[in-house]
Amino acid sequence: MNKAERERRQRLERGRRYRAEHAEERAAYTKKYRGEHAEEIAAYRKRWREANLDHARESNREYMRRRAAEERKTEERRLRKAAYSRARYHADVEASRAKVREYLAGRRAADPEGFREGKKRRNDAWRARNREEVNRRQREKKRLDPSTNARRAQAYYAEHAEECREYSRRYHEEHREQDRERSRQWRARERRRKEAGLPVRRLHRIGAEERAANAAAAGAFFGRALTPEYRERVREELRTPPELIAAWERDCERFRAEQYALKHPETSSAVVNRRTAEEERMDAIARVINDRLRITPRRPEPCPQPDPYEPVAPAAPSGGIGL
Repeated sequence: MNKAERERRQRLERGRRYRAEHAEERAAYTKKYRGEHAEEIAAYRKRWREANLDHARESNREYMRRRAAEERKTEERRLRKAAYSRARYHADVEASRAKVREYLAGRRAADPEGFREGKKRRNDAWRARNREEVNRRQREKKRLDPSTNARRAQAYYAEHAEECREYSRRYHEEHREQDRERSRQWRARERRRKEAGLPVRRLHRIGAEERAANAAAAGAFFGRALTPEYRERVREELRTPPELIAAWERDCERFRAEQYALKHPETSSAVVNRRTAEEERMDAIARVINDRLRITPRRPEPCPQPDPYEPVAPAAPSGGIGL
């Protein structure tokens, strides 16, 4: 090694030693300088990027490639660690669970309050992330077994009877007008259903046993094997009777004849007119019987509205002086 090389290495060593001994001073000076000359540094960086745009883009691409490679390595390392942990856990499940219980017991004994707060915080964070799934499970559980919630409600009402009665009284006092409006709407809806000849709307709840029986019957029905014999038997049972098909074909032919006669009056016969007169006569008889048996008065007939697409005939001249 010659003298020049030895001096160069000595200078490098002195520089590394100085930077290591004065690291905090150098960091403070750098921070202060960058704060005082922020605009100059930004302008210099902008000028340098414009002058070395290709080099800057290549450096950015190289940086993104290194970052993506590091992220892939981190993810692969995490997956390998998770697989190793799962394999070690399932190799001896009871021992792993005992080790976890021992670890949690140690943390709980060391800091009971902090352990309780941390557990509550983690549970709350998990519920916040999975709120929809938690609500769905609760709804499904309540749907499958509503008796559990009913027992809890009865126990709560038994322990807080006076509070529940006071809350019920206060709620009805505050929402009295809303309850009356809902009752009026229900009576009006039921009245309209009765006038239209529809049955009264009635809903009822079913218990868990009946619901389970219905689910089992549905599963047996939809899960049955569709063999060729079964398909042939169902096809035979559901086949339309020939007399119904013949009646449907006669009705179709009659309808086509009537439509043809209406579109071509020169070829229509008295049969169509007799059929229309008979239908009008039967409608009049039905209207008389309906009025005789009706309990409530008939609604007034709606006023006929003019067709907006029908052309309007021009008004007749009045004979006056035209303007």
